[in-house]
Amino acid sequence: MTRARRIEIREVLIHLGGDEELLASLRGEGLFESDFVDPREADELRIAALMMEELGVNPAGVQVALHLRRRLLALEARVAAIASTLHQGEDDQ
Repeated sequence: MTRARRIEIREVLIHLGGDEELLASLRGEGLFESDFVDPREADELRIAALMMEELGVNPAGVQVALHLRRRLLALEARVAAIASTLHQGEDDQ
């Protein structure tokens, strides 16, 4: 299994046009505490920046939204796995 490339969080912020204040606000909620992120975390940072800058969501709201997003993605993966198993069962009959 290949490890995903880790990206410096400041590079992601520069790309997003974010600043240290945005990062400090998110870190105050316990988010993005590492100086390096994987691609999935970089995407979450992009979403967090979008929610705060364009939608006016506060850092606590971002934390809740990201938690719910992670749960939704995990549930979607489980449903896809179950559907695949059921489909394979149909093929075996």
